[in-house]
Amino acid sequence: MNDRLSAQQITPSFFAEPFQPPVGLQNPHVQTILSSVGRKVLKAKWQQSFLSQAQVREISVADVKLVVHINFQNSPSDQTPLVMMIPGWLGNVDSTYVLSGAHALWQSGFNVVRINLRDHGDTAHLNSGLFHSALIDEVVALVEYLMAEFPKSPAGLIGYSMGGNFALRIAKKIPSLSTLAICPALSPEDTMLKISGNIIYEQYFMRKWRGLWSKKQAAFPELYNFKDAMNLSSVTALTDYFVKYHTDYDNTDDYFAAYDLCGDGLNGVTAQILAAADDPIIPAKYYANVPDSIALDWVAKGGHGAFLENWQFDSWCDRYSCAFFQHALSNEVRLL
Repeated sequence: MNDRLSAQQITPSFFAEPFQPPVGLQNPHVQTILSSVGRKVLKAKWQQSFLSQAQVREISVADVKLVVHINFQNSPSDQTPLVMMIPGWLGNVDSTYVLSGAHALWQSGFNVVRINLRDHGDTAHLNSGLFHSALIDEVVALVEYLMAEFPKSPAGLIGYSMGGNFALRIAKKIPSLSTLAICPALSPEDTMLKISGNIIYEQYFMRKWRGLWSKKQAAFPELYNFKDAMNLSSVTALTDYFVKYHTDYDNTDDYFAAYDLCGDGLNGVTAQILAAADDPIIPAKYYANVPDSIALDWVAKGGHGAFLENWQFDSWCDRYSCAFFQHALSNEVRLL
């Protein structure tokens, strides 16, 4: 294996606290599942207040409408650092990992923007066209729009899983961004195969994808009828159906190739990646050959973007993210 993955734990210069999950939270599937389900049940006390303070905005860019939720500092200056967040596939601004990360960043002194990709987060009615993961131009346009609204603010971008894939592609187009990708999906095809190989993950994503299509059909009944798709029994079958009938790509291979970041896909990108060796969804081998322009922090355990460090389900990743952006954007924001 490449030397970049040979270390069990790499401690970056900006964050000296290694991740050490407690007994009972060391299994990657336990980490991954509890990061979502557990934190939905054990809701943090700050959530209601944090959500109520968010400014919800609908922004028109690149001929689409996208929704963002912004939490400003109580007394922001025009130079308060800005961090934009992109959830994973079928996640949204209220996903548990996005909320906990956003709250930690906000507490550390950043203005924080949580982004809903097209159709995500109950926005299926806003645009007639369907979301797919190769749609990068509209997200680049949104990020540029937000940066223009805060012209004096240093800007950062964080993406999780498929959102990490988006973040890395955006970093290639906007090099001035300080970009962090958490367990990014570098190989879309292999990510799909990993999901399809685990009945829990496959059923979870199939349920969410079908739910999105149901909302799309309800909003645009003259354009969509997903009856046949609802009878398909695997995420691979759903993907093949979707590509054939609802994208301009000739086949699934061409679709995946449009946003695959293996090979030379990351050439010219400057960014930070945090990844876990035991990630059950993103195979470790795809991080082995990322270019030297990308700093890779490699952690032995953590599951898929979870990094739960206690039984209150606090995520080490949130403190890591705060440290990264404090180091990259400002010496004045405070660390938790």
